[in-house]
Amino acid sequence: MKVEDLNKSQLTGAINVAQLLKDPTGSSRNYDVNTIIEKQPEGSIEGEITLIHTGQGILVRSKLSVQVELVCGRCLKRFPYSINFAIEEELRPTIDISSGLPLHLSEESEGFTIDKNHVLDLGELIRQYILLNLPMKPLCRPDCAGIKEMKVYGST
Repeated sequence: MKVEDLNKSQLTGAINVAQLLKDPTGSSRNYDVNTIIEKQPEGSIEGEITLIHTGQGILVRSKLSVQVELVCGRCLKRFPYSINFAIEEELRPTIDISSGLPLHLSEESEGFTIDKNHVLDLGELIRQYILLNLPMKPLCRPDCAGIKEMKVYGST
């Protein structure tokens, strides 16, 4: 997976959590990330995602490994780079599962939410975590010398 692709398009990975929200607090579901995230290169994202019903929403816990293709900041060659990171985010519903009435969310929970159809989109959450874990100045190897000067015939 190229970083440019992450900036242009969104990963999509929707899960309906209506039944989990109806289950008792502490109930959980486990998913393989490859069954959730659509339109990704084979083997670029690996790991398992656990969804846990808290009293107020869904806690997403995951440890993921992602293979991305970066451009070296010195020599400008493309190289594969592995990122390992953990996700732990609580997402709150916007609609009460029992009554169907809208819930008023506090300003603290303005981040990721569960939509009105009780669908949780993990694609954008994972995309943002990948971008946050990229190195600021990627290097193909620590001792990369950078772009080599070339002698042009006839120059002085």
